[in-house]
Amino acid sequence: MRFKRWIFLLLCCVLIAAALPATAEPLKTLLDEAVEEGVAEEDLPVDEDQTVVEMNEEGLGPPSIAGLSPLYTTKVKLLTSSGNSVTVRYAQDTDSKGMGSVGKGEVVTIYKVYPAFVLIERNGVVGYILRTCIDENCTVLDPALTPPYGVMPTSYVATVTEDAPVYKSPSTAAPTNPIIIGEGNKIAIMEFVNGFAKVVYWRSYGYVDARLLKDMTPVSATVEPYSEETPIAAFTSFFAYNTGAVGNEGRCKNIVRSCELMSRVLQPEEELNFNAHIGPYSRANGYFPAPILVDGGTQIGSGGGTCQSSSTMYNTIRQLPGVTILMRRPHGPGSARYLPQHTDAAVGNSNLNLIFRNDYDFPLRILAESDGRGALTIQIFREDA
Repeated sequence: MRFKRWIFLLLCCVLIAAALPATAEPLKTLLDEAVEEGVAEEDLPVDEDQTVVEMNEEGLGPPSIAGLSPLYTTKVKLLTSSGNSVTVRYAQDTDSKGMGSVGKGEVVTIYKVYPAFVLIERNGVVGYILRTCIDENCTVLDPALTPPYGVMPTSYVATVTEDAPVYKSPSTAAPTNPIIIGEGNKIAIMEFVNGFAKVVYWRSYGYVDARLLKDMTPVSATVEPYSEETPIAAFTSFFAYNTGAVGNEGRCKNIVRSCELMSRVLQPEEELNFNAHIGPYSRANGYFPAPILVDGGTQIGSGGGTCQSSSTMYNTIRQLPGVTILMRRPHGPGSARYLPQHTDAAVGNSNLNLIFRNDYDFPLRILAESDGRGALTIQIFREDA
């Protein structure tokens, strides 16, 4: 219902904006910067009601920054020109009580980053605000100790021994998420919590029973790997399969096909141009029909789903300071719903592409893997001669 009310308010704002002087800032919606073609239907931005929230992990008490170091500063940047402020929440829940508010354009200090929220402080007010309400161009306060905003390092890669559910909390009694990871797929793990592997699952965290994992491999914390089998970066994103929806099977096949093309060795100073090297997203290049956007509408076309592949790649290379990102654009201000806000990378045309360069003095081997059953994992290895 809140989404319908929001749409009604947006329509009202459009009518009001039409009557304002030409100097008024034009109204923007979630889809203002969405691509005209080549982006899968499942890559569309997400509204606030669909955002997966994570409850206050500090417990039932009020939010606190005691004992925490400030990580970033950034401005409040609302999705519409009609918005004036954002509510600072008691918990990571858009229905929780407000602790105060922060005006558009004002600077906040971020102390913790979660998939859907950030813990902030502004003029003594402490609480949670949605990541959709901040500018992703954050200032890192201590670059020596803090990675850039949005970087999500992983600690291990493991293989699932049987079809594995992803729990919403670290317990087999907890509710499960809709996507089941197919047997034999690899996953990148953030850490272990009470015998469960913690992963980034869409705009929240998920937990996989560690008893269903094998071939545990650590991810090196530096570019000096422990062995040839040790990746120096890894990341997993999750996607729905066997849904019965028109084009879903093609979308899954496209993710598998893009993995084949993403897997390669990148020499020093060599660039990877996603549209040029992983595309064209055509049947002739092995891609299948899947939902895409064309002129603001949805239809079946070749290549739907490849934005999830590029976005997974983006989250992997961002863990490596020696990789320079030359071009990247999100799926509009709302970002893609299968990843935390501000961590996607759209591809599909000349304006939407992911291009990066290996600025290390050694080759990088990219290994992208998926069998089309729920998980897409990319690992990067140091490939010394």
